[in-house]
Amino acid sequence: MNNAKKRIWIAIAVVLGVAISVSAMTATEAIKERKKAMEGVRDNLMVLGAIAKKEKPFDAEVVHASAAAIAEKLAHSADLFPEGSDQGEAETDAKAEIWTNREQFDTFLEASRQAAIDMQSVSTAEEFPPALGKLGNTCKSCHDLFRKPQQ
Repeated sequence: MNNAKKRIWIAIAVVLGVAISVSAMTATEAIKERKKAMEGVRDNLMVLGAIAKKEKPFDAEVVHASAAAIAEKLAHSADLFPEGSDQGEAETDAKAEIWTNREQFDTFLEASRQAAIDMQSVSTAEEFPPALGKLGNTCKSCHDLFRKPQQ
């Protein structure tokens, strides 16, 4: 077998391995992974919130980095809500409506990810508040319908 064919088979094996590992994930593993992803979103939103509250100065590089991290975490979390992961050995804040209204959930999750991507183009302090508002509103819309109320 020549090197090109070997590389193709290796690439196929890697893709299949990733697909199998995601599909083989238990409900508890999915819950833990999505919590970790959402904590990453929260942590980066706190950085952006500090800028909005003027606790930290506006810094386009910080905004870009935080928005990129949020977009990446949201893209990753799209695969972390497999059927049956509404309960497990770990607590979850996910409502059953995620799985009964999956199309709307996926739409809201994608809207949030897109708002984070859009925020990466913010380069001035004047552009920052509307972009952060858009991101916050998309996150809130999803939480209002698909996340259990926080104590």
